[in-house]
Amino acid sequence: MRISLTKIEKKYGDTQVLWPLNLELDSKFITILGQSGCGKTTLLKMLAGLEQPTKGEIHFDDTLIYSSERKVNIQPNKRNIAMVFQDFALWPHMTIFQNIAFGLKGIVPKAEIPLRVKHVMQLVSMEGFEQRKPGELSGGQQQRVALARALATNPKLILFDEPLSALDAVLREKMQYEIMNIIQRLDCQAIFVTHDQTEAMTMSDQIIVMEAGHIAQVGAPQEIYRTPATPYVADFIGRVNWLEQNERIVRPEGISRLQSQGAIVKQAKVLKSIFVGDRYLIQVDVDGKEWSFYDTEPILQGQQFEIFIDEQQIYQLEERT
Repeated sequence: MRISLTKIEKKYGDTQVLWPLNLELDSKFITILGQSGCGKTTLLKMLAGLEQPTKGEIHFDDTLIYSSERKVNIQPNKRNIAMVFQDFALWPHMTIFQNIAFGLKGIVPKAEIPLRVKHVMQLVSMEGFEQRKPGELSGGQQQRVALARALATNPKLILFDEPLSALDAVLREKMQYEIMNIIQRLDCQAIFVTHDQTEAMTMSDQIIVMEAGHIAQVGAPQEIYRTPATPYVADFIGRVNWLEQNERIVRPEGISRLQSQGAIVKQAKVLKSIFVGDRYLIQVDVDGKEWSFYDTEPILQGQQFEIFIDEQQIYQLEERT
């Protein structure tokens, strides 16, 4: 499905939450990424029909979903979408079967509901839990149930509002891959809101980076990381080392203590060595700026040496509008 937003904006009174934006989205898995308060959840809710834009138009393929000028506003239950919330939004007094079946009433024949519930429970590997209640499940199991409920209506688009933020790191990573795998197997798209850069880079075909109600950059994860459009995007996505005049950058993996042909040489003084799991992050002073690169071993604070920058991994920032 192609999602088109034309001059969409949102105000609450005199407060501009989203500035006029234009977007064309047709990737399988799209992530809206940004800091708290940047407008990403507001944008998601406008796609869902839970928030009404102040101005602009939204199309799903050739269908007009919303238009301020033409007074069109298709109701959420008629947009063929589903939403997975941050707090799972499961009814505690209902069984898992009842939670999923509730949203199917009036959509599929009553006799088909048990088969549909069974099918989505299999998709999320939760067979046998139908008669339990949400309070009897772990956080990861509740997240799977919330996903199953969203999948049950066969939506063309599933919207995720920071659904993994309440999970621990190990479970969050596991759920990332499970959600990706399920979406890839089904005939639907996903738009996923998060403030976690690693989550966005891992899961997405396309990333929308937002800053203070504006779209800072739209692109594939590799493009966002390697060729950030603005200083904000460069700093927000991963670690970055700034060269002269803050116009060129090099990522930590573009720096080494091993000399290579054509490399740029800089003098560095170690500030700190930080163990990050499979390697060490070495923080150094270079020309009065704090830089970082990776090494297999820690380096003593205060040690001075030459570092070598791979010229092919230096990127020029080009401000985009």
